[in-house]
Amino acid sequence: MKKFFNLSIVAFFLFLLISCGKTNSNPTSSDSTQVADTTTALPIEGEREEGGSAFLSPDLQLHCLRGQVKKVSTTIYNSDKYGHRNFESNKTLLTFDEQGNWTGNEQVRFSKSNFKRNAKGQLTALHYRYIIDKAEDYGYDYEYEYFYNPAGFRIEMGEDYTGELCGSMTHRYSYNEDGEPTVITTSGVGDGVGLEEKIEITVKERDDHGNWICALYKDTSTTTEEYGEEGQTDVSTFTNYSLHVRKIEYYK
Repeated sequence: MKKFFNLSIVAFFLFLLISCGKTNSNPTSSDSTQVADTTTALPIEGEREEGGSAFLSPDLQLHCLRGQVKKVSTTIYNSDKYGHRNFESNKTLLTFDEQGNWTGNEQVRFSKSNFKRNAKGQLTALHYRYIIDKAEDYGYDYEYEYFYNPAGFRIEMGEDYTGELCGSMTHRYSYNEDGEPTVITTSGVGDGVGLEEKIEITVKERDDHGNWICALYKDTSTTTEEYGEEGQTDVSTFTNYSLHVRKIEYYK
């Protein structure tokens, strides 16, 4: 169960670390922008925020990144509830071209064939294979599906992965009135283990573009696993804290 949970968190942070929007909705299709109830006013797509920059592309808005971002390197540290940094637990990477198109992460470099987009240019689906052992063609296949509200903010993402471990997850997002992430919830099953997860995010520092560069994550997760011939159930709930430190590089 611990092995599954660690992989789930790693897979989650590859794509969910940074995102924008606020809603409580149930989208039905990713082929077009979704209509959703909005409980807090959000800036419209491309609008300039006080103290920040406009979103230059749908991909940058997907990741809640303002300005002409080239690269985002995130180091994740275990911490206590006050954000005191402990040991490094993970690193993630996002890269973009000068037009703001998402070009890759720490695992692979994307091509156009990896993406599916709607008429607005928003990413609606992403699929790629991450090769761990090239000689044996061993790795993981990832499939993602994205849903948006009318303002262009991601409100939900479906995730499926197959490999040594297999799973299917749904991630939903809530944000504050400034478009900063506040809560991300995850539900699903991976390698036969059920996961219900709630991540609460507190931004501690931002750069001159209004992008956060330091945030505290409170992760409360419940795992459910059946075992034994009689189908006994093991339910565990635990809370972890982590400090996320981002280095953002911009095109000059």
